[in-house]
Amino acid sequence: MISAEKIEELKPEVLMDSDHFYWVILDVEGCIMNANRIFFDSMVGSLNSDFKEILNAESKLKFSNSLDDLFSSPQEKQHLLLDLSLGDKASNFCWEFSIITDPNMDLLGVVGIGINLSDLDRGFSWDKLKNVLEFSSLRLDPDFNVIDVEENVCKWLGASPEKIIGQNPFNTFLTPVEDRKMEKLKRLDSLSSTCLLLKRTTDDCQYSGLILAAKDGFQLFLLPKMKEHFPSNIIKPFDENLLMAIPGSVWIVDSEMRILQQNKSGKNLSRSWKGKSFSEGSLFHFDVKNSVFGGLVEKVKSCQDSGQAEELELRLKFHPNDYGHWKISIKPLNNNFGERIAVLIQVIDISSFGNKIRKVEFENQKLKELALKPSHILRSPLSSMLGLLDLIDPNQLDIENQKYFSYLKPLAKELDSVIRSNAKKMSVFD
Repeated sequence: MISAEKIEELKPEVLMDSDHFYWVILDVEGCIMNANRIFFDSMVGSLNSDFKEILNAESKLKFSNSLDDLFSSPQEKQHLLLDLSLGDKASNFCWEFSIITDPNMDLLGVVGIGINLSDLDRGFSWDKLKNVLEFSSLRLDPDFNVIDVEENVCKWLGASPEKIIGQNPFNTFLTPVEDRKMEKLKRLDSLSSTCLLLKRTTDDCQYSGLILAAKDGFQLFLLPKMKEHFPSNIIKPFDENLLMAIPGSVWIVDSEMRILQQNKSGKNLSRSWKGKSFSEGSLFHFDVKNSVFGGLVEKVKSCQDSGQAEELELRLKFHPNDYGHWKISIKPLNNNFGERIAVLIQVIDISSFGNKIRKVEFENQKLKELALKPSHILRSPLSSMLGLLDLIDPNQLDIENQKYFSYLKPLAKELDSVIRSNAKKMSVFD
């Protein structure tokens, strides 16, 4: 998920002039709002046209289903292999699609980054694929045995490089979600490539995969889906009844920032904040960059590292005059031996109290404006009166009027002094 004030701000220079990466922004209906040069130069599609119109029938269905998945889970990315029309012919593309939201989490559109797989035959450096689309990879020999593996892949598969290298990952660690993809893998040759959805053999954790022919065999690019595996042997710190007794929304997070436990209120609150509920075993994170949630995640990490309790308040604007306000306590949890095993995050909704405070602040501001207003209203004519009094020559008045005049000027100056003094006292409330 990408955050932006306005969708027009999303014009990355490195992609706008790219000769390899296709970049497009779509509205919620899938119509093209903007794209880079290579997209418009190569594709049949035009501005405001339906993106699906440049896809074949199978790709249209894939893309429509992918859009539905994006809108239901906006924090997740979708990776697809689509056939797009390039003039009078079609070509195979790997695409990554993400939701675009504004800082208030309102949906703005969808951004896609694609690469033509035929670029491989033209000597394209696939390291760029990893840099832009955040894939990690394994190098395979012609028999699919692992020659080399990246650190991220070892972490995802839960195995050391020594246990992975030399193995056929499709026989040991991974298997295609669709059975027919396994047959397609067996038919791959030195000019082949395919995109597929894989899952770990030990559980249901899924990965978007792209396998490409390389000089010494194949290269398998992987990117994990958002759902994370929850180890069955993890000990939950709280009995469920005790967890339900804790007031507010509660999440229990382990040292790897995974959700160990949560109560019903915590599940509902995560859905409100990020569009999809946390599940046990998922990472405690928010995809919106520079969001208000960044401070919360940092506080949780700080508590994990230091063992010191943390507190903060979080405020979200839902509508022009509607705010959510929460008080958050973050506390370390230790076992009987004093070892830190998790962190408890407790969120108390103080929106009604916060709204009352904002109402009082608003009323105080109005009172201050009313209190300061006489200063501006009265001092202007009073200054004019003092100026006129300076112009009057008392010697031209009779004795009786001279006596009254001698009272009038000091009284006017005293009134001016009182107005100035009151205005100064009120200014301290700024």
